[in-house]
Amino acid sequence: MKLIQNAAIPAAFLLFSGSLFAQDTPSPAKSTGADKSPPAPAVPAKVAEPEVTMEAEEIRTKTSYGFGYRNGRTFVNQTGRYGLQLDDLDREQFLKGLFDALELKESEIEQEKINEALNQLSLVIKEREKKVAAENLTEGAAFLAENKKREGIITTESGLQYEILKKGEGEVAPAPPSGQRPTKQYMTVYRGTLLDGTEFDSSQGKATAMSLNVIPGFKEALTQMPVGSKWKLFIPADLAYKESRRSAKLGPNSTLIFELELTELKDLPKPPARPLTRPTPQGGRSVSPPTPGRPGARAVSPPVRVPAKPGTGKARAVSPPVRIPIPPAKQQPDPPTPAPPKPGAGAPKTK
Repeated sequence: MKLIQNAAIPAAFLLFSGSLFAQDTPSPAKSTGADKSPPAPAVPAKVAEPEVTMEAEEIRTKTSYGFGYRNGRTFVNQTGRYGLQLDDLDREQFLKGLFDALELKESEIEQEKINEALNQLSLVIKEREKKVAAENLTEGAAFLAENKKREGIITTESGLQYEILKKGEGEVAPAPPSGQRPTKQYMTVYRGTLLDGTEFDSSQGKATAMSLNVIPGFKEALTQMPVGSKWKLFIPADLAYKESRRSAKLGPNSTLIFELELTELKDLPKPPARPLTRPTPQGGRSVSPPTPGRPGARAVSPPVRVPAKPGTGKARAVSPPVRIPIPPAKQQPDPPTPAPPKPGAGAPKTK
């Protein structure tokens, strides 16, 4: 299993001040009447070239930190969801490997040995994650059992707990029946934390469009809240991400707490209607209808040889359902019937 991916290093960051435009342009000379020459063309305003305003050492310091910080965040985002922790890294060796790569040096450790060590690290992390998952599950169950006893806490049949912070009087948009497309979009303001108060997700105080493609506990609340409501959700692990780690903060079997406000419901645009069959233009080719029992399959008709008219060359293949009438063969006149012999006329005389 590949645990660590190389963080992409940005090419460069150029910091320029805003362009300055010349404000004053020379005014044209007044016409005296005697001067009949055409006016001189207007001179376009010159754009000032960006200038370096920082000291060289300040540029070096800030951009170096920026490169390191941005690549560090990318590295955490890529590896945190696998359970890699800072204690798993040797800071000195990490920086040495980074700068050896930046200086285009050969790796001091063979790639096969690095891969073998990565595989061993994955086994260590796997065992550690099992313990974290068991601890989170036990802690979450104990918290929910006590939280259920508090006044104002409502517990649903699924195990979701919520507290109404603000009662709404607006519309409620329940989940559509199975197999049907949702017709509503939920505008929400939310903030998600763990049991210890660590924030792992937030809409930053702004209304954010949300579909029903969310964790079960969140979906259950969205489809029961009237517009204008604000609830505090307590979501057990089996209604959240279960045993999956989602980030460096959000570990397996985590119980989640959300403050969720439903501000508005918006209608989703209807998908464009798709005709079952495309119209066949004049002289065009017909499209066979779908084969029953095989969604998305298209019926393919075998070619039919249509005899060509005399003098037109080879026969051409035409696929049904277009039926091309075959002109009937021109009937030839029957041969004349010989007249019966006259009476008395016998066989020819022999000499």
